[in-house]
Amino acid sequence: MDRKILITGAGGKTGIAVCQALTKKGFKIRAWVRQDAYTPPLRQIGIDDFIVGDLLEYLLAERAMRGVGAVYHIPPNMNPNELSIAENLIESAQREGVERLVYHSVLHPQVEEMPHHWQKMRVEERLFASGLAFTILQPAVYMQNLLGYSQSIQQDGVYAIPYSLDAPLSQVHLGDVAEAAMKVLVEDNHAYAIYELCGSEVLTAREIAHRLSTHLARPVEAIPIDRDEWQRKMLAEGMPEYAVNTLLKMFLYYEKYGMRGNPNVLRMLLGRSPTTFDEFLAENFKRGAEHG
Repeated sequence: MDRKILITGAGGKTGIAVCQALTKKGFKIRAWVRQDAYTPPLRQIGIDDFIVGDLLEYLLAERAMRGVGAVYHIPPNMNPNELSIAENLIESAQREGVERLVYHSVLHPQVEEMPHHWQKMRVEERLFASGLAFTILQPAVYMQNLLGYSQSIQQDGVYAIPYSLDAPLSQVHLGDVAEAAMKVLVEDNHAYAIYELCGSEVLTAREIAHRLSTHLARPVEAIPIDRDEWQRKMLAEGMPEYAVNTLLKMFLYYEKYGMRGNPNVLRMLLGRSPTTFDEFLAENFKRGAEHG
């Protein structure tokens, strides 16, 4: 890939991970971020070409696509305009002759009960009709999401979630997703593919707490959070109502059905076994003696 690669949503944790994977291999990046405040960590890894602003802006999309060979589109989380954003990018990519567009979707976008999944299915439909050489990645829940609970785990021995402690969820390491994204962006044999990205284990919150207890050598308990209480807290902290309601529907779905995927495709893409949950814990959670 001699031409630049455009990464949208480059300032989030997924965007930064994908940019790091690409820049380490010497690929040139154009990073689209919502605000200038998101540029410093990207500048630190050598990126100096930025598009700053709203993904819905027609003129920005046209400028962003100019001279790029591939696009990795990471949509904003829980955004009611996800389809309109994708349509703006697809139309600009078509006009500018972009060679490939890789879409960061989600595991099981077919689920209408979860609005953010269903929106991604609508985007996938648009890609099918676009005429672009698309690739779609469908990652499971990130192992890294557990880091948001790190303080209560380390200080209080508590892992608290607003859905069933027995809901089985496939997990995937963000580093594996970034490596897979790099491969499909720069290799020539991934056009029109849809790839499910899952690690090898399906874990419940109880099992995660048990693994944490073993790793940290001290008790960690999984406990449920009342969803009404969670909703009040999130709204009071300023989370948009659409995002709160969408997450509540996701929690209900997890509680009823869980979310299971298969690791074979990720193993094929990486040419190795996916990173395990215990390897993730070793990277990110210090054991008791080390922590003290």
